[in-house]
Amino acid sequence: MLHHSPGHVKSYANVVTKISQKALSSIKTLPSTWSWSYSGTSLVANVAYDLFTSSTASGSAEYEVMIWVGALGGAGPISSTGKPIATVTLAGVSWDLYNGKNGQMNVFSFVRVGSDVKGFKGDLNVFLTYLTSKQGVPKTQILQSAGAGTEPFSGSNAKLTVSAYSLTQT
Repeated sequence: MLHHSPGHVKSYANVVTKISQKALSSIKTLPSTWSWSYSGTSLVANVAYDLFTSSTASGSAEYEVMIWVGALGGAGPISSTGKPIATVTLAGVSWDLYNGKNGQMNVFSFVRVGSDVKGFKGDLNVFLTYLTSKQGVPKTQILQSAGAGTEPFSGSNAKLTVSAYSLTQT
């Protein structure tokens, strides 16, 4: 049972794809597919892509970009105001965009509007391009890592099942 400090992430079961660390302006595509389902009792959790960037390949992450394809039980993103700063349609899905800080790291979270996207198929680079063109993220930032997983906050018998997943970079 996950109940101690219910507002805090309990774990992050995830997969990270090996990528070429290059500037956001040099990335052509980040195509991905992800089919998933979640089971459990009284779950509060997210299912999200997680990308980190920095001004250097080996430096501490300066930006975190989360793409929440699932928000279960009222889970919410890091936000300085608790409200979205924009609503955008990317990869054929409507997203509320939140922004806040996690320590020194600037966090942008795209949270799906409406139903969970249990069969995502799209180019993650459209999210990065949006952030560099509309939200002031420098195009010189280097993509350090790209992964996907779940952050459970509370509930019991939480089980994320992934039936298909791929992420590549060009």
